[in-house]
Amino acid sequence: MKARGQSIRRNREESGCGLTEFADRIGISASYLSRIERDQANPSPSVVRRIAIELRKQRDARAAIAEIADMEDEEDDDEPPE
Repeated sequence: MKARGQSIRRNREESGCGLTEFADRIGISASYLSRIERDQANPSPSVVRRIAIELRKQRDARAAIAEIADMEDEEDDDEPPE
């Protein structure tokens, strides 16, 4: 499953979360996460699940932030110029 590690890395990086921070969030060492992302380690199903849950949280958070930013932009459009 060579693509799994690359996919994890790509999604983590797109979320803006650093290696150490992400590893801390899912309860593994940064070195182990690095090995997973380089397809040099085969994580247990529970680690894969924790990775997936954290990536989903990051994606949902980004979506919420984007939605809030869009709402702020709409509010700015309603204000008369100064």
